[in-house]
Amino acid sequence: MRSRHQIPSPTPIRNHRVRCLSIAALLVAYSGSPAFAQEAPQQTQANGDDGKSAEPVWSHVGLLRARDLSPFGLLRLDMLPAHTADALEDKWTFELQMAYQNTFILSDNTRKYLEQRNIGRRPLRPEDAAAILALPGDAYYVDGEVGLYDLIVQRRINQYWSAYVTMPYIRYGEGVLDSTVESFHSIFGLGQQGRNLVAKNHFQVVYGIGDTSFTQLDRETKGGFGDPVFGIRYSLPEPRFGWDVVVEFAAKIAVDGERFLLSTGRDDYGTQITLQRRLGKTGRHAVYVSGSAVYYSGGPEMPDEDAQVIPTLIAGYSFGLTPRTSVILQGYVSRSVVQDTTIDQLKDDKYLLSLGLQSRNRNFLWSLALTENVKNFENTPDISAQLGFAYMPKAK
Repeated sequence: MRSRHQIPSPTPIRNHRVRCLSIAALLVAYSGSPAFAQEAPQQTQANGDDGKSAEPVWSHVGLLRARDLSPFGLLRLDMLPAHTADALEDKWTFELQMAYQNTFILSDNTRKYLEQRNIGRRPLRPEDAAAILALPGDAYYVDGEVGLYDLIVQRRINQYWSAYVTMPYIRYGEGVLDSTVESFHSIFGLGQQGRNLVAKNHFQVVYGIGDTSFTQLDRETKGGFGDPVFGIRYSLPEPRFGWDVVVEFAAKIAVDGERFLLSTGRDDYGTQITLQRRLGKTGRHAVYVSGSAVYYSGGPEMPDEDAQVIPTLIAGYSFGLTPRTSVILQGYVSRSVVQDTTIDQLKDDKYLLSLGLQSRNRNFLWSLALTENVKNFENTPDISAQLGFAYMPKAK
């Protein structure tokens, strides 16, 4: 059986310590910049009765709104971690979340075939794709780039309820970052993990998992709009027993049927609960826990599998660098959508770690984050970057 759908997947890089230290150094250096230093005195409580300055009010707006960009399941509903800030009643919120990743991944048997091919840095040919699909067991090769842009519009109905719609746009590229990634690998001695066996700047996919096979040696689409997500949100106006609580229900609706690399053609449904608690006398620290469950109706990676419920758990810690800006570290654990395969890591759980900065300036929020996989390289993005902006008037 042949499926006409598949999405790119990430580069497996084994040495994470060097990369994580580099990322942390960049964030620490940025947090020490003059822009941060100027924020501290601008947001503090009024002077106390004794005339002494009170402690500042530390802003914690919620978990990073970073989602899983795994190639297997990219088109499914994946609940974005919830903000714990809300606009006032009858106010509109506008948000743009952008994520981009360079993608290169291949199974072990595919890599061995390319090593034996030994024809230099050339793109895959039709005879190469046929040879990969004929390998014993499951096999795949994915090379390209993917960008995901989520526009989110939300209306605060009353002090408890909100409604929102998310419109995703997916863009596929051929590898404008290939040279940058390879240079990074060379500088830090990480190895190219098979990149040196094929040509750069190509969008190519060969996929054979279970009874599903697919070959795409030339890009047929540059991208387009995905399925919209409609959701409702319940949040408490004030903490309860010290915890902020946000509950969401959402549905991804396939409004235009099955579309190549853009829609599974099936509807998904999900629910999520997020808790936030501030710590310490001043509230400079905050912790988050978020759990979700998504009813996934199926997609191109395993079209013959039955629908399944995919659980996800996210935990995070936020520290206030200034009253308006915080650094946040969060972990993500979720089940893989692919279960019927001979590649164990492809069906194992996904583990992601995100490190980022968030800041709030009156009605505007922004965030910047990098996400790294920490296990099971065959089913999880190696590294991706997220940038988010939100207009949230008079948020609590």
